[in-house]
Amino acid sequence: MQEPIISIQKLYKTYGTKTALNHISIEINKGSVYGLIGQNGAGKTSLIRILNQIIDANSGNIIFKGIPMTPNAVRHIGYLPEERGLYKNMTIEEQALYFGQLKGMTKTKALEQLNYWLDRFDITDWRKKKIQGLSKGMAQKVQFIITVLHQPDLLILDEPFSGFDPINANLIAKEIKTLAKNGTTVIFSSHRMESVAEMCDALCLIHHGNILLEGSIQNIQKKYIQETFEVTLANYQENELALFLNNAAYKTNIIQKEDDEIRFEVVNNQKETDHLLQDLLKVGKVISYKQHTPSLQDIFIKTIENA
Repeated sequence: MQEPIISIQKLYKTYGTKTALNHISIEINKGSVYGLIGQNGAGKTSLIRILNQIIDANSGNIIFKGIPMTPNAVRHIGYLPEERGLYKNMTIEEQALYFGQLKGMTKTKALEQLNYWLDRFDITDWRKKKIQGLSKGMAQKVQFIITVLHQPDLLILDEPFSGFDPINANLIAKEIKTLAKNGTTVIFSSHRMESVAEMCDALCLIHHGNILLEGSIQNIQKKYIQETFEVTLANYQENELALFLNNAAYKTNIIQKEDDEIRFEVVNNQKETDHLLQDLLKVGKVISYKQHTPSLQDIFIKTIENA
């Protein structure tokens, strides 16, 4: 069994009378991309700040790389905050050297890594440019470089695609996946469920400081899957179609109907899927028959509404 790089054990955090994290426990495996989702005020930011040693928890433990987390752990963590923070009057090179050395890098190593990333993003002529002269998207790209410069074991990304156009967002997404493939563990916090679905292996949904969902995305979607199918029939018989639509065993919603073809959504209220297919074959020729897999957006909304 794979050893988790980070184990969060019964973490509890309050601000006065408000509970931000209610004894939550999470384990994240090395090299995984782990989604952290929830509404504003759910507790995500508190968890991220505790991991970054910015604030302390009231109680609980964090095991990082097999030992209790200490202040020195921040040297092994890269953090890209939602509110980006670069010194506007510094050049990109100055910025890289400053932040790299804060993380324990030598000047030589910091410059070596900066050269690697500038070359990788095809912006080698940028090193002497000041941040204040860059567009928002270009500054975001530099912030990403600064975040990964020291080759962290754990990368915490808060809305990493914010400010990027689709092309550069795709570029950053590819780099995140490459880093994970090479062993970097990524905590990916976002409100964009399509990004979480694309990027993450597993996720945790926090709501009012409590974990409502946790596990692999595949298993979570399986848990929420319903007996809902989208069906297309050709050469259907009107009388048989009427019987099917009025059958109490099914709930149907017609999407499109033409003279010789009909497409509809059907919810199977029976346990046996075979019965549905047999009944469809009585109506007409089955062109397509696809079970719906719920999106993370659907699961997120349903889980929060039922909380």
